Amino acid sequence: MLPVQEYIQHFKEIWESSPDHFPHFRKEYSTVEKQAREQNYEHFQVKIKSLQNRSKIQQLKNDPGSSFFPMFKAFLETVFDFEKDHLKLILSDEFKNVSKDFFYKARAFGPELKPDNIYQGMRNVWIMNGIQLMLNVPVSITPSVFAYSMIYPYSDNFLDDPDITGGEKEIFSRRFNRRLHGEEVSPASFTEAQLFKLVGMFEDEFPRISFPKVYESLYAIQKGQTESLEMHADNGLSDDSILRICFEKGGASVLADGYLVTGKLTREQEQALFGYGVYLQLLDDIQDVKEDSLAFTKTMFSCLPEDNLGSFVNRTINFGRVALEEMRCFEGARNDEFIDLMNRSIETMIIESVGLNRTWYTPAYLKELEKYSPLHFEFVRQKRAQSKSQRFAMFQKYFDTAQPVNV
Repeated sequence: MLPVQEYIQHFKEIWESSPDHFPHFRKEYSTVEKQAREQNYEHFQVKIKSLQNRSKIQQLKNDPGSSFFPMFKAFLETVFDFEKDHLKLILSDEFKNVSKDFFYKARAFGPELKPDNIYQGMRNVWIMNGIQLMLNVPVSITPSVFAYSMIYPYSDNFLDDPDITGGEKEIFSRRFNRRLHGEEVSPASFTEAQLFKLVGMFEDEFPRISFPKVYESLYAIQKGQTESLEMHADNGLSDDSILRICFEKGGASVLADGYLVTGKLTREQEQALFGYGVYLQLLDDIQDVKEDSLAFTKTMFSCLPEDNLGSFVNRTINFGRVALEEMRCFEGARNDEFIDLMNRSIETMIIESVGLNRTWYTPAYLKELEKYSPLHFEFVRQKRAQSKSQRFAMFQKYFDTAQPVNV
């Protein structure tokens, strides 16, 4: 069996030894620099809006390299300050077709899904594509990459639905767990039918007898998901229990990503991916603090008093910098550019999340952290709802023009 508890303990020790003082960032942005980047952001939005008609989207589909990718490259460079070496990785030829391929396959498999559901799965595709790069295997939408990424829109949305009772969720989790273990289970709903088809894609690519750890990793993420259902504000869980559930859920998720990319991993690679997953889970908890609080869901973050939230963010960043160093065990991640890109991307999202949830932090902390944001926090807040709606509007048009393909 996978030594999940050992990995939890390993990263728990790193967490406990991570300082909560304000981290050092590579660059501070002046007011003038922020204003210039905000103008570039506005220009990008205008260009995106110009693409929001069917003929333009069809043109974008046919030749994304001639229009969208150069524009997106300029956006990342002139707004979020990504360096040229970072952009070579983000916009490498390997990545240019996988998103479109996933859109097509997702529409064919789940025409009932909304664009934001598909986008939710796309986030996991990008993580798995990054693991493919680290393992020096072709970046593509394999059956298991597709299936695992599509599990999120179906299972997470069910488990996160406040209108579904805890008892119903427990029954669902038990049935899904039986199917993951290879049992023949007749689906009791459309959601279960879709999920069971996705498990079948794993089995076709990675036969259970030949790749037992693939399924052990899936059992681990299912266990973590099930235990996370216990994280309610009135359940009396200790801080240590909450930490372990958080670490297990996040770590096991990315560990499964790795196994579904390659089928086999070394123990060193297992541990590194587990730590990467823990870091991403902590990021999720920071991003979702408002939603978790309103849903009375306890996380390591949502149950802290306001004056401790900044210290938690600091510790998360310091923890992540140590945890991601373990990714150097992958041949494709040994160069400084790859690790730096991973750090920059996550830290950019953390800083933005703090700015978007300003009521959860002290004014002093917001003022200090905003120095290292390429955009003013007020600008980020003003643009978030608008940019999100524009992104999904464009995504919807792109999605609607896609032709079904065989999955």
